[in-house]
Amino acid sequence: MLHFFPAPYPDELFYSTLCRCYVHSGYSTHKMVLQDFFCKRSDTPSKEFIGSLRPEAIKLLDGVFSLDKLVLNHTMYPQYARFIPLMQKKTALYRLGHETCDPHHLFCVLPRNEGELHLRFCPLCVKEDRERYGEAYWHRKHQIRNMRICTKHRCRLAESNVPAKSEQSYAFYPAETYTHEDQAAVENNPLALQFSDYLGAVFDAPMNFESDILISAILYDGLSRTKYLKPSGRTRYTKLLADDMGDFYRGIGINSVASMSQIQRVLLAGRSDFSVVCQIAFFLGMQPEELTAPSLTTEQIQREQGSHYMRDTAPVDWEKLDEETAPILELFARSIYNGTSNENGRPERVSEKLVYREMGLRGHQLENLPKCKAIFDRYTESYPESWARKIIWAYQKLIETGIPFYWSDIRKLSGVKKKNLQVIIPYLAKHTDADTVTRIITLVNK
Repeated sequence: MLHFFPAPYPDELFYSTLCRCYVHSGYSTHKMVLQDFFCKRSDTPSKEFIGSLRPEAIKLLDGVFSLDKLVLNHTMYPQYARFIPLMQKKTALYRLGHETCDPHHLFCVLPRNEGELHLRFCPLCVKEDRERYGEAYWHRKHQIRNMRICTKHRCRLAESNVPAKSEQSYAFYPAETYTHEDQAAVENNPLALQFSDYLGAVFDAPMNFESDILISAILYDGLSRTKYLKPSGRTRYTKLLADDMGDFYRGIGINSVASMSQIQRVLLAGRSDFSVVCQIAFFLGMQPEELTAPSLTTEQIQREQGSHYMRDTAPVDWEKLDEETAPILELFARSIYNGTSNENGRPERVSEKLVYREMGLRGHQLENLPKCKAIFDRYTESYPESWARKIIWAYQKLIETGIPFYWSDIRKLSGVKKKNLQVIIPYLAKHTDADTVTRIITLVNK
């Protein structure tokens, strides 16, 4: 029964507050919290956002805390929505607090790289939190992509064993239990410290819900003051910029250095990834306020827009584009296929439309990229085969719970309807053993 929810601490993840609610409210199992707060068992909540709350939970929270403020101040919304178009930004803010939605449908959430797979913490913050609040908690700023340093204590963040990505067997891991006060490793690289401060400043800045200036125009203005844009404004020296940025960021040891294709997509208004934007802007010497509170004139904006014709007339180096895009596509396609990009872990079908959209490709450009085409073909499958993999995944997940279940449970978890089973059966054996196929069919016929 919902009756209590603790006040979030400064910069605390909503997930962290839920963990403390689980500890302090006397819940005996994680499942009881999920049943009280969230709509369906199949709607696995995200550690980075709020999740699909039940009406009763929304009423409880909204009566004490503004849901919009919870999203703004206690989720990773400022990271993912910072540079997206204004209307999309407002829609995402509302839907994350008031509706059932997948964050992947609101903005780009890239697969995680090494060093970002688990929740991070600062040992000195843990000590300070315990002294001030009586317990530690998960800080949002420590979870920013490519954030390696605590901007308050100037020490390197430690990695916990708590997965940053939500899993199907959702559990509450309070920071008080899963962090420690071991001696902190002080960071001495001044550039690494400056870059972490930059990420933190951009993340903490108030969200701009008035201006709708594209991030490509803001970065174009930053480029205009450097050697990476021809004085005419018509030519960007993107390869030189990517090479110089690569050397710079590898030197300070961040988790994921922006590739040339990622830089191109941001500069040409195709993407607005927080980490890539910050890497470009920091390297160009732009102040955080130029990103978070831009003051470009109409003439400056139009100058950037007028340079876009180069996208259509400049010759494309297909071999280089193929070489650079292939590893990104491999990571993306694999994450869709095996479900690691999905908050509930469910595998999905890798469609041509999805690949074109996420890779920033147009027309039939995949035909000019043989390495990328080979990767796409390797993951290509029919709808029935995709449904078969979803059913097997759902069956295995339910087996892991140790609780008796029925076909209706598989259907809810997989999203596959019973009427499609006849075309699915031939593909089951391709992805699992004969005994499992028999047990699944038996469940269907009960």
